[in-house]
Amino acid sequence: MKRKYILIPLLSGVVALSACKDKPKAEDTSAPSPEAPASEVNVPDAPKAAPIQPSASVEERAAKLGFAKRLPKDIQYYGAVYNGRKAFEQFMQTGMGEFLMQRMAEEGMDMADLLESDELAAQVASYSEEYFAAYGKGTGEAFDLVLKLYERFAYYGARTGVAMGDGFVADGEDFEPDFEALFKDGYLKDIPKELTAMLGSFDMPSYYQGAKVSDEETREEVFAQLEQSFSILEMMFDDAAEPITIKRGDVEFSGYKVDGKILSEKIDDDTIEEMQEVIDIADIEAFKKTLASKSFVAVNGIMDDYVITFFGQSEEDLVFVDKAEDSLCAHKSMAFVDSYLSKDLLTVGYCEADVMDGVGSLSSIVYRMVGSFANGLKDGLGDASSLGDTQDVEVLLESLSQQGEKLASLFTVSDSAGVVYLEDGIKIEVVGGSNSPALDLDAPHTFSSLEDGSGTLLFANWVDDKDYGQKMLEYMDTLGETTYMVTKRVAALDIDDPDFNEFKQGVEMFDGTFRNDALGIWRALSADLSAGLGGESALVVDVNGSLPKVPNVPKVLLDEGKMPRIGFVSKVDDRSQLQASWKQINTSAEKILKTVSEMVGEEIPMQAPMSSEKNDLKTWFMAIPFQNDDFVPSVSVSDDLFFASTSKMFSESLAAKYQSDNSKRRGCWMKFDFKVLNQYANEWLTLVDKHAEELIPSESAREDFTTNKPMIVKALKSLESLDEMTLHTRKEDGRQRISFQLKAK
Repeated sequence: MKRKYILIPLLSGVVALSACKDKPKAEDTSAPSPEAPASEVNVPDAPKAAPIQPSASVEERAAKLGFAKRLPKDIQYYGAVYNGRKAFEQFMQTGMGEFLMQRMAEEGMDMADLLESDELAAQVASYSEEYFAAYGKGTGEAFDLVLKLYERFAYYGARTGVAMGDGFVADGEDFEPDFEALFKDGYLKDIPKELTAMLGSFDMPSYYQGAKVSDEETREEVFAQLEQSFSILEMMFDDAAEPITIKRGDVEFSGYKVDGKILSEKIDDDTIEEMQEVIDIADIEAFKKTLASKSFVAVNGIMDDYVITFFGQSEEDLVFVDKAEDSLCAHKSMAFVDSYLSKDLLTVGYCEADVMDGVGSLSSIVYRMVGSFANGLKDGLGDASSLGDTQDVEVLLESLSQQGEKLASLFTVSDSAGVVYLEDGIKIEVVGGSNSPALDLDAPHTFSSLEDGSGTLLFANWVDDKDYGQKMLEYMDTLGETTYMVTKRVAALDIDDPDFNEFKQGVEMFDGTFRNDALGIWRALSADLSAGLGGESALVVDVNGSLPKVPNVPKVLLDEGKMPRIGFVSKVDDRSQLQASWKQINTSAEKILKTVSEMVGEEIPMQAPMSSEKNDLKTWFMAIPFQNDDFVPSVSVSDDLFFASTSKMFSESLAAKYQSDNSKRRGCWMKFDFKVLNQYANEWLTLVDKHAEELIPSESAREDFTTNKPMIVKALKSLESLDEMTLHTRKEDGRQRISFQLKAK
């Protein structure tokens, strides 16, 4: 059976990422245990912002926010959806909604028919008036514990992968992993202890979920569906799931209490005997003892017009309050909502910093997971006996983990709150939460003038944080170097296999002929180019480009058709660094091309770039077939600006519009203009329709176009209700603030 070597594709990434420098070998060859403390990282303290001052009373919030006035004040996360049915009906009255209904009717579907299903109708009803979800005390710790569990999965998964590879190299096809031995005396022996410790640390936070359903018959259907779904608890836990009833006032909540003690007793002597084949008896007894201390309750009930579901550690955790001042309406984060109480609210929510700290941001989670995976690889290599000397790889993996920790530490969190409401379309306002360390939210924008002009479809403007950017480049450098070194070590293994030999030859060829030049290109991009460019950048897309004169394309299309133009622009900090970057890239590219020429036995000349200059803006581009000044990928540089664009004319026009005066705008700004998109699409439709015989010579294809034209017209007409979409991330009063609007008529 042929073996599959998954590391072969990694060579393609080496050209872009690897920094193939020699690293000193580790002095200590012993691998730290999984319990070894992580290297210390100085985590910056999040700046303390002044509390948001309330502008409404607790009673005013309670009058607007429905069931929130009955939930306790110690709720750490709260999210609610209001008037879902009303919002849907408003959408259906728009051009897009009407078009959707027409299309459904043409396909033989009807909304009323879809809602005839009691099950679907009940689900829709849950979101029609008010729906909420709320997590109580301990939520942050629980989320963090779940993330740590995934980190350990990543660690042991990586370590097991190395162990399997080590055994495969040593024994070949005859290798069979002995997991029993690994759990008894090997690197997996600590897993039961770790899982038991995590279970002991886990305390289920209170969880409330509810929906307002005013219609009694529908409310009973929603409740019946919930009760039916709860029956799975009895199926899963058998007699450990004891039916219970909890009474709060005049309301009874029914469901189950899952008793950890009974679950523990189900681990009988026969089960223990089987478990002892891989787990020590002391670990089994510790797990049983911990499990016996863990129980939870799950109940449903109807309070007023609300169908309520609750999960918690015990019956005592189910708490409702009678006074607004004791409810989450009095939570400090609700002060942000005050300014929007008069709006047509769609959603309201808040999240305490403790919960945000557990989940952080997606980027920080990725750094943590990659770090755990790298530590698993490092420790696995330290244990391996058949993979050769891997100390240099272990050093790199440790460095990768530490750099990831430093990047993750740059993400800080604060209490967050947000609202979504209907006003001139949809607006979203969020304050707090995870910061954005990759961005400098304090620096003023100087590219705002590039947004002006007709035909601009997309404009985005931001300022990078130099410190974060440098750390990210170092991280990518280490990641690329680690990938290269692992690939090289794998290729050095003594494996007799045709596929592997081909892979090995490819690695040796790259290492001997392309490595230094690939490294030169990477250094030019990551060092010189990065140092030469400033922090501020913008992305501009318009629809004013002319088509290149491509053969066999109808002349009317070339004369009257328009195409998008894309331009990336950045400030120039040091033009000499940009020149040094280009010289290094050019030198390395010439050497690579010369090597390839020698390999294929045919000279491949290096194409010299052409250049032009206008108003101190110098543009370089490679000649390509059918190009014109409005369609030629190019790079343009002046003392102040750097452009990478699909159009030389576009770069020149943007440079002419540039005004260096600072604007009042800061942060990260994005605008997408639907009016421009709609006009552009209509112009193309008109052009094709007017010259259909010339542009669509096939009669059958032309008939299809004529048949579908009314639907296309209706679709474009429906989009006329959309105006623009904007997104603005910035700082306000020491907090991160995000504003989003989908503006519509």
